[in-house]
Amino acid sequence: MARVHAAKKTVTVQERKDELVQFYNRYEEMVEAICDGAQYGPTPKLERIYQSEREWMLNNYAGVRAFVISFLTSDDEDRMVGMAVSGEPTDAFEALFVAETLNELLNADGGTMISRITRTREALVLYGEHLRQLEAAEGRKSDGRR
Repeated sequence: MARVHAAKKTVTVQERKDELVQFYNRYEEMVEAICDGAQYGPTPKLERIYQSEREWMLNNYAGVRAFVISFLTSDDEDRMVGMAVSGEPTDAFEALFVAETLNELLNADGGTMISRITRTREALVLYGEHLRQLEAAEGRKSDGRR
Protein backbone atom coordinates (compact mmCIF):
# COMPACT_ATOMS: atom_id res chain seq x y z
CA MET A 1 0.00 0.00 0.00
CA ALA A 2 1.60 3.23 -1.06
CA ARG A 3 2.03 5.55 1.88
CA VAL A 4 1.53 9.26 1.62
CA HIS A 5 3.87 10.96 4.02
CA ALA A 6 2.44 13.71 6.18
CA ALA A 7 3.71 17.19 5.43
CA LYS A 8 6.28 18.29 7.98
CA LYS A 9 5.00 21.07 10.15
CA THR A 10 5.05 21.92 13.81
CA VAL A 11 1.97 20.53 15.48
CA THR A 12 0.93 21.30 19.04
CA VAL A 13 0.09 18.59 21.55
CA GLN A 14 -3.52 19.78 21.55
CA GLU A 15 -3.70 19.51 17.75
CA ARG A 16 -2.30 15.99 17.97
CA LYS A 17 -4.87 15.10 20.66
CA ASP A 18 -7.68 16.49 18.51
CA GLU A 19 -6.41 14.54 15.51
CA LEU A 20 -6.22 11.37 17.61
CA VAL A 21 -9.79 11.77 18.89
CA GLN A 22 -11.10 12.24 15.36
CA PHE A 23 -9.05 9.30 14.10
CA TYR A 24 -10.16 7.08 16.98
CA ASN A 25 -13.84 7.80 16.33
CA ARG A 26 -13.52 6.94 12.64
CA TYR A 27 -11.38 3.89 13.48
CA GLU A 28 -14.08 2.60 15.85
CA GLU A 29 -16.76 3.03 13.17
CA MET A 30 -14.65 1.00 10.76
CA VAL A 31 -13.87 -1.69 13.34
CA GLU A 32 -17.54 -1.99 14.23
CA ALA A 33 -18.41 -2.52 10.55
CA ILE A 34 -15.64 -5.13 10.25
CA CYS A 35 -16.76 -7.01 13.36
CA ASP A 36 -20.43 -6.88 12.35
CA GLY A 37 -19.45 -8.06 8.88
CA ALA A 38 -17.57 -10.99 10.36
CA GLN A 39 -20.61 -11.91 12.45
CA TYR A 40 -23.50 -11.20 10.07
CA GLY A 41 -21.80 -11.15 6.68
CA PRO A 42 -20.84 -8.13 4.59
CA THR A 43 -24.33 -6.68 4.11
CA PRO A 44 -24.77 -3.72 1.74
CA LYS A 45 -25.09 -1.35 4.71
CA LEU A 46 -21.87 -2.63 6.30
CA GLU A 47 -20.09 -2.45 2.94
CA ARG A 48 -21.13 1.23 2.64
CA ILE A 49 -19.88 2.00 6.15
CA TYR A 50 -16.60 0.19 5.50
CA GLN A 51 -16.16 2.03 2.17
CA SER A 52 -16.75 5.40 3.81
CA GLU A 53 -14.39 4.76 6.71
CA ARG A 54 -11.79 3.18 4.42
CA GLU A 55 -11.79 6.26 2.21
CA TRP A 56 -11.35 8.49 5.26
CA MET A 57 -8.49 6.30 6.53
CA LEU A 58 -6.75 6.37 3.16
CA ASN A 59 -6.84 10.17 3.27
CA ASN A 60 -5.99 10.67 6.94
CA TYR A 61 -3.96 7.77 8.33
CA ALA A 62 -0.56 9.08 7.23
CA GLY A 63 -0.71 12.01 9.67
CA VAL A 64 -1.53 9.79 12.63
CA ARG A 65 0.77 6.99 11.49
CA ALA A 66 3.83 9.20 11.92
CA PHE A 67 3.14 9.17 15.67
CA VAL A 68 1.18 6.01 16.48
CA ILE A 69 3.49 3.57 14.70
CA SER A 70 5.94 3.81 17.61
CA PHE A 71 3.31 2.32 19.91
CA LEU A 72 2.19 -0.47 17.58
CA THR A 73 3.20 -4.08 18.13
CA SER A 74 3.66 -5.63 14.71
CA ASP A 75 2.94 -9.14 13.55
CA ASP A 76 4.04 -10.82 10.32
CA GLU A 77 0.39 -11.52 9.55
CA ASP A 78 -0.23 -7.76 9.17
CA ARG A 79 2.33 -7.54 6.38
CA MET A 80 1.00 -10.72 4.80
CA VAL A 81 -2.57 -9.37 4.61
CA GLY A 82 -1.27 -6.41 2.63
CA MET A 83 0.79 -8.66 0.39
CA ALA A 84 -2.20 -10.91 -0.31
CA VAL A 85 -4.60 -8.05 -1.02
CA SER A 86 -2.47 -5.34 -2.62
CA GLY A 87 0.94 -6.87 -3.24
CA GLU A 88 2.53 -4.51 -0.69
CA PRO A 89 3.18 -5.03 3.03
CA THR A 90 0.95 -3.24 5.51
CA ASP A 91 1.11 -2.38 9.18
CA ALA A 92 -1.73 -3.52 11.47
CA PHE A 93 -3.81 -0.38 10.86
CA GLU A 94 -3.36 -0.49 7.10
CA ALA A 95 -4.28 -4.18 7.11
CA LEU A 96 -7.73 -3.12 8.37
CA PHE A 97 -8.43 -0.95 5.34
CA VAL A 98 -6.20 -2.33 2.58
CA ALA A 99 -9.04 -4.23 0.94
CA GLU A 100 -11.37 -2.35 -1.38
CA THR A 101 -14.41 -4.13 0.05
CA LEU A 102 -15.40 -5.52 3.41
CA ASN A 103 -16.01 -8.88 1.78
CA GLU A 104 -12.46 -8.93 0.40
CA LEU A 105 -11.05 -7.97 3.81
CA LEU A 106 -12.95 -10.72 5.59
CA ASN A 107 -11.87 -13.30 3.01
CA ALA A 108 -8.21 -12.22 3.39
CA ASP A 109 -8.28 -12.39 7.19
CA GLY A 110 -6.58 -15.64 8.21
CA GLY A 111 -8.16 -15.63 11.66
CA THR A 112 -6.02 -12.83 13.09
CA MET A 113 -8.45 -9.92 12.87
CA ILE A 114 -9.25 -9.79 16.60
CA SER A 115 -5.56 -9.75 17.48
CA ARG A 116 -4.96 -6.98 14.94
CA ILE A 117 -7.82 -4.90 16.32
CA THR A 118 -6.58 -5.43 19.88
CA ARG A 119 -3.04 -4.35 18.96
CA THR A 120 -4.21 -1.26 17.06
CA ARG A 121 -6.49 -0.22 19.91
CA GLU A 122 -3.63 -0.68 22.33
CA ALA A 123 -1.40 1.52 20.16
CA LEU A 124 -4.05 4.25 20.13
CA VAL A 125 -4.43 4.10 23.92
CA LEU A 126 -0.66 4.24 24.44
CA TYR A 127 -0.33 7.16 22.05
CA GLY A 128 -3.13 8.97 23.85
CA GLU A 129 -1.41 8.42 27.18
CA HIS A 130 1.83 9.73 25.70
CA LEU A 131 0.03 12.89 24.59
CA ARG A 132 -1.47 13.36 28.07
CA GLN A 133 2.00 13.06 29.58
CA LEU A 134 3.39 15.59 27.09
CA GLU A 135 0.55 17.95 27.91
CA ALA A 136 1.20 17.60 31.65
CA ALA A 137 4.92 18.24 31.13
CA GLU A 138 4.15 21.34 29.09
CA GLY A 139 1.83 22.52 31.85
CA ARG A 140 4.55 22.09 34.46
CA LYS A 141 7.01 23.97 32.25
CA SER A 142 4.67 26.91 31.79
CA ASP A 143 4.08 27.00 35.55
CA GLY A 144 7.84 27.17 36.09
CA ARG A 145 7.94 23.67 37.59
CA ARG A 146 9.98 20.75 36.29
